[in-house]
Amino acid sequence: MLVFGSCFLESFFMNLKDVFCQDRPIASLQRAFAASRLGHAYIFAGANGIGKFTTAKAWAKMLLCEQKAHSETPNGGFYDSCGQCNSCKLFDGNSHPDYKVIYKELLEFTKKGKGKTSPVDLPKDVINEFLIEKVSSQPKNSDYVVYVIKESERLNAASQNALLKVLEEPPAYCIIILLCSSMEKMLPTTRSRCQTIRFGEIDENRIIEKLVEMSIGVEQAKFWARFSESSLGTAIEWATVEIDGNSIYDIKSRLISSIATQSLADSLDIADSMSEAVKLIAQGFSARNKNISKTDINRRSAKGLIRMIISAFSDVIRLEISGRDSLINTDQSSEIEKLAERFTTEEAADRVDKAYENLRWVDASVNEKLIFEELLLNLA
Repeated sequence: MLVFGSCFLESFFMNLKDVFCQDRPIASLQRAFAASRLGHAYIFAGANGIGKFTTAKAWAKMLLCEQKAHSETPNGGFYDSCGQCNSCKLFDGNSHPDYKVIYKELLEFTKKGKGKTSPVDLPKDVINEFLIEKVSSQPKNSDYVVYVIKESERLNAASQNALLKVLEEPPAYCIIILLCSSMEKMLPTTRSRCQTIRFGEIDENRIIEKLVEMSIGVEQAKFWARFSESSLGTAIEWATVEIDGNSIYDIKSRLISSIATQSLADSLDIADSMSEAVKLIAQGFSARNKNISKTDINRRSAKGLIRMIISAFSDVIRLEISGRDSLINTDQSSEIEKLAERFTTEEAADRVDKAYENLRWVDASVNEKLIFEELLLNLA
């Protein structure tokens, strides 16, 4: 079975009881299962990295388990996978025939996709060949067949329209879970055929606690918790990638220091340094995520660096309004104060707006070097 891992957490399996800080969506699923009112199609909605895929995987394992573990909690019965039966062993070995993960990079394995570069959208050919053409196949080992569609916000209109009949009239044994970080990109016809389970943000103190448990320093952990905007998966992913013995945090620290004292003459040198940093970060991500496309890795790396710059100029505004404790870069408050001496809050807000425009350029595949040069010259 081909499985695409976009998050560091996904390389480790969790049972439902171990899923971090998503009690409400799990409780909703538990009530439906206990009442024998499972939906045939779900949208797991929420920001990237907050546990949607981890929950979907743990939920699928429980549904496919042959000897489900049951316990009573203050909120009622709780069902989980046993971890011992043949189904659980197949699942843990990434070889369960009744669990299918669908993602855009599968295009390479479609009839006409060999040699094609990884697409931006999740193409119709992938949906047709890995879901629609297979959905009539009966379960081989279990009562259900569970399909998980990753990044379903990337389903274009043709892909979503192709899905509609399956979503409306699936076989009784079929459960489809769409993981979505941008509900506005889902067609009303798609949303109306699915039950939406909303996943909430994770408290930054819980993220800091988890990172510290993983031997990340407290100051670093605080930065990544705020940088990730309450996404545990994003925080862990960026905090733990190693690059030739260094870390992305080291790159971040040097970048913010450079920005704090930047002159116009420094702009092109800093832009060059950012381009080199993108390569290093991309190498680190690629080593951990073997199946993700190079284009997506590079975009993620470039956007991460731009977001670090955005965090610094946002901190100039925070410093004026609510003081040091509110900063994203609490570890580099002296650098933020230097920026605040050079830029008013209005000027900082203008730089943030321009940097967000550069983020959109990354998605539009504008030349990376030109993006960084334009960004740095605007900042100066």
